[in-house]
Amino acid sequence: MRSFFYSSRFAFFLSLLALSGCSSHFKSVMDSAKAVIDLDNAITPQYISSLPYASTLVTVNDARPLLLILTFVDHDPLTNTYRLTWLTQDAASIVTENGRILHTTGFTTDNLDTLMAITSSIAPSSVASPSSTVATPSPKLASTTSWQARYDWSPGYRYGFTAQVTSRSLGMDTVITDLWRQEAEQIQETVVFNTLDASFNNLFWLTPATETADPFVIKSIQYLGPNMDKVEMLMVKPFVPPRSSVTKMQTKDAQS
Repeated sequence: MRSFFYSSRFAFFLSLLALSGCSSHFKSVMDSAKAVIDLDNAITPQYISSLPYASTLVTVNDARPLLLILTFVDHDPLTNTYRLTWLTQDAASIVTENGRILHTTGFTTDNLDTLMAITSSIAPSSVASPSSTVATPSPKLASTTSWQARYDWSPGYRYGFTAQVTSRSLGMDTVITDLWRQEAEQIQETVVFNTLDASFNNLFWLTPATETADPFVIKSIQYLGPNMDKVEMLMVKPFVPPRSSVTKMQTKDAQS
């Protein structure tokens, strides 16, 4: 068993990102990516290593793990955030950002249509104008984050449910697979829906920053909503975000 190498495979994803802007190329990438998932093939370390795509093992409600592959990368240069689309062989999908599940398709009961961060905004033209909410990118994972989220689910047009999200560190842990092992900070996010009188806890394993890569979520256990599916994601072949200039500056400030 070897330690996980952060620098591996990123050149491939830069080319994938460049192709994703064209719909025909994107369809070609999706078709070829779906073709490499052989349902008759056992999900062994050798099979995962042979795949040319980043991949994640997904377990829903403790059922048999499914292998999903990365088919689309959307990078926001303003926030340096990567939105990743993971696809199953039968075209169900999970979209993640900063390790959080933002959107799902193909789940048999409930699907998460939208998870977004929201902030309050008051129109400056009138003191009496009611406040409104403005969607913002979900914050990066940290041990002391607190933010407000909006959840939308389908079927049933269940839209606009707000929740308060707070996080805390549970300390360092070691994530081990047959391919690698990785030290990571375990972070718990508590999601509270006051209007529904419901809550749940999500768990994330966040890798430390290195000289070549920003922190990223290597494993997570998340719920799509209250009393909804539990989804565990293990990044057996991760997408590794390159080191950002902001992280480099923060490291230099901390060392000075």
